Amino acid sequence: MKKRFLAAVLVLMMALSLFSVTALAAAAPTEADLKTPPVISNLEIHDDGIGNVWLEVTVQTPANVLNAIDYFENHELGYNQAGYIGQIDLQFSIDDGEWQESSLNYSPNYEQDDDNWNGIFETLYLDELHVDSEVRAQARYDGADAYGNLRYSDWSNMLTLNEKADFNAHDWAQEELAAAAALDLIPDALKGADLTKPITRAEFAAVSVKVYEALSGGTAAPAAVNPFTDTEDIEVLKAYNVGITTGESTTTFAPEKLLNREQAATMLTRVFKKIAIVGWEMSKDADYADHFNGMFTMPEPFADDAKISSWAKPSVYFMAAMGIINGVGNNTFAPRATTDAETAMGYAQATREQALLIAVRMVNNLIRP
Repeated sequence: MKKRFLAAVLVLMMALSLFSVTALAAAAPTEADLKTPPVISNLEIHDDGIGNVWLEVTVQTPANVLNAIDYFENHELGYNQAGYIGQIDLQFSIDDGEWQESSLNYSPNYEQDDDNWNGIFETLYLDELHVDSEVRAQARYDGADAYGNLRYSDWSNMLTLNEKADFNAHDWAQEELAAAAALDLIPDALKGADLTKPITRAEFAAVSVKVYEALSGGTAAPAAVNPFTDTEDIEVLKAYNVGITTGESTTTFAPEKLLNREQAATMLTRVFKKIAIVGWEMSKDADYADHFNGMFTMPEPFADDAKISSWAKPSVYFMAAMGIINGVGNNTFAPRATTDAETAMGYAQATREQALLIAVRMVNNLIRP
């Protein structure tokens, strides 16, 4: 019994001895290890409030790179064979400008283990950087061997901060479309779409719902019973249930029909009335006409005032007075097509980008109740 116990102890001691030698031995790094890049998992802009702005980057070092670092530190010939890591470089672009490089330093705001190359790093102050700048960034290891030959890893994954979307729209609309995206006013149906195209009734209903939710702070619910036979669009049913649009008849909505400018003004004015006038409903609109007209100062008539439908005039002039829908030049509003030639050329059709710009102005210009 005693012999068996001593034998077991001897085997265990030999196993522990072998384990410690194996555990302490770091495998020689390969060329692939030396090319392995870091992983950046977070990118932030920091501003100390007194004019100093810098980038902060969270860096993770892969296990095989940590092994290489261990090898360099514990083997006399390690530097000759593989080289060493001296710093982490950041390559970055600010607001779509030229690519720049900067070395990263451990952030003094966080506790660090200086030997593991993991943690939060930061650049020096960057004069051209602002808290809302669009920034693209990637990192790499920078080092050399014992003979002074520079060695770099591959570039890491790229992170983008405050990405500014490039909309499929005219240049003059880009800034306000970015504001529409920031305000969550672009419905799913228009994301990625050609925004220069005319907008349909269903698409504009979706925009109207977004404006209603932004101004009211609530969430629109769809009608429990769909009255329409030509659409099951959930956004149309929300707009119908809220009371900001109706069908072309009691059973049809005409979702693909294009919208003109006076119709767009009227539908979005209903959003305002629904939120700002207690008791207003579309069926009682005439009862609140004097109250609504007293909420704004009537501007000078447009030169094409006679072309504006009588039911649309209060809405058109409300939108003009509030700086939400402007004229198209020469003091004209272009409310609707009134001839076959105008219809054929798409005169007065509201476009998708125009609808979204109107939505932004609605949210920015009208006081939330």
